[in-house]
Amino acid sequence: MYGSKTSAYDKSVAAAASVDAAAAQSYFDGRGWDFSEDLLGTYLGNNEASFIYEISTHHYERAMATSGAKMMLVECLEEIKNQARQNPQMGVTRELTSAWLGVQPGDDDDIDNALGHYDVAVSSDITVSESDGGLQAEIIYKTYVYEFYNFDKDSETSPAGVVNNEMRHLEEAGWARSFRVHGEATLQFKKVEKL
Repeated sequence: MYGSKTSAYDKSVAAAASVDAAAAQSYFDGRGWDFSEDLLGTYLGNNEASFIYEISTHHYERAMATSGAKMMLVECLEEIKNQARQNPQMGVTRELTSAWLGVQPGDDDDIDNALGHYDVAVSSDITVSESDGGLQAEIIYKTYVYEFYNFDKDSETSPAGVVNNEMRHLEEAGWARSFRVHGEATLQFKKVEKL
């Protein structure tokens, strides 16, 4: 909890953790992981509780290009098609959205270190019509990314687990703050598929 540990001992623990935070930023910088470095810097910037970080188009596109995001995108679109199958409302354009689905870290080290596990969702305008004796859907859709950037207590003794715990100490001391991360596609996409 933010600012919950402010004793002299807690402040000394946070001071030591801030050294490792600077080392982590240097590590990210040395590998060219600008997204990871920026998000950690934002965390250390101790922003307002209501702060929302907007993902740049470049980093958004990289997050959506991971194999995990691509798999969840397919599932999101399938969920929207299932909603349309259940209640086709022929010829009526309506908005259908998917649930937020979790993406596991995978194949982009900068995205993995910046976001870890993150969620994707799809909103769409869908129109169902009859085609060749069956149903067809025109889906115009947009994709979204959401993450809550924070550090949880970790029982791991690996270097990553230790750094994770140290970053959590900074927030508990009131020297850093968790925040929401949001991104969305700048373009809409269109698919026409059989239902």
